[in-house]
Amino acid sequence: MLKNIISTLFTKGFVALINLAILLVSCKQLGSDVRGQVSLLIFNIAIIQIINEIYTGYVLVYFIPKYSIKKVYFFGLFWTVGCTFLCAMVMYVLFKVFDIGAADHWFHMIALSFIIILHSLHMVFILAKERIKAYNYLNFFQPALLLLALVVVIFVFNERRAVSYIIALYISFLIAIVISSSQLIGILKVEKGGQSDFRPKTIIEKGFYNQLANLCHILSNRYNFYLLGNTILVGIYSSATSLIESVWIISGSVSPIILTFIANDRDPANNGRITLLLAKICFLLSFLCIVVLYFIPKDFFVFILGEDFIHVKTVMLYLSPGILCISFATIISHYFAGLGKQRILLIANSAGLLTTISTSYFLISRDQLLGACYAACLSYFVASLILVIYFMKENGLRFLDLFKFSGDINLIRDAK
Repeated sequence: MLKNIISTLFTKGFVALINLAILLVSCKQLGSDVRGQVSLLIFNIAIIQIINEIYTGYVLVYFIPKYSIKKVYFFGLFWTVGCTFLCAMVMYVLFKVFDIGAADHWFHMIALSFIIILHSLHMVFILAKERIKAYNYLNFFQPALLLLALVVVIFVFNERRAVSYIIALYISFLIAIVISSSQLIGILKVEKGGQSDFRPKTIIEKGFYNQLANLCHILSNRYNFYLLGNTILVGIYSSATSLIESVWIISGSVSPIILTFIANDRDPANNGRITLLLAKICFLLSFLCIVVLYFIPKDFFVFILGEDFIHVKTVMLYLSPGILCISFATIISHYFAGLGKQRILLIANSAGLLTTISTSYFLISRDQLLGACYAACLSYFVASLILVIYFMKENGLRFLDLFKFSGDINLIRDAK
């Protein structure tokens, strides 16, 4: 386990640097207005992806060892086509009636959604079969290609509109999906799925709770995009959010390993202790990142992002308490996902979203960008607290166990 965590952490670190470069290029060359348009487009794609992943998401990691791999995959293809089409119709109505943004890019939103979802489905199979090297390589390759394509479109073809980013997305995901498909073919050829009867209804039931929980989680912060009022403020807020959320690469590197470890029943007796230790380590490392951020001058962000983004550091710091809460809670959420207990995730994230909805309008109307930060932090704190309470009860842990490290490091070292 320790080897896979370190490998994934390094990969996520490089990916974070690439995503930072993408952010810098898009902010500096496209400006806050276009950056806001792109953020709304990506957010709407994310919503479609979350809905589609009721079946095709990481909940499949729990079922792939139990069912026929081919049946699981081909039903996933059918599901993706149908779900993307239905989402396309619903989003079209929402664009026309409620003006939720990115209407000019409706076709690209649907086409990119289908491509991204299909690639993500392949990645789920690669992770479930514990091909960690291939999984890490593809996680690195796609954003690297996105950065390269974006640079070429902007500096070679001198295109500085939202379409620049859209073209780069097409190029990076189409090439990545070819590579992930080759990996998937290898997995399908050596069928080693479980002997249980294939029951897509069971997957969908589990996935429904899991993805509804994910939708609540993403809306807990991104819902504020719709309330900020214009794409310039959205561009500033989304850029600050992307930068501060890069801290999550630490917990994001550990969580897939925890998910597969628990889903495959590697060490049931110590799962809770291993999970809690990793959550504490992720929290401390994330806190160190926030401390470093505090000492970076505000002028540095203006220099690298442009004059439009003078308030980015302030927004990042105000978001940081909530980011730290999620750094800890992400590991615990994947523990419950590995056990197939998605209802707990839904309860926690629903409470977080309700907190956002009940506070964000008032806070944003009063304090705009800072109000959005207050609402997001409150939401993250509520969701994290509920997850921790369930986790402590599940494993018979006490409050003081949150501060203990002795003796547990060997569990990770010895885990295979």
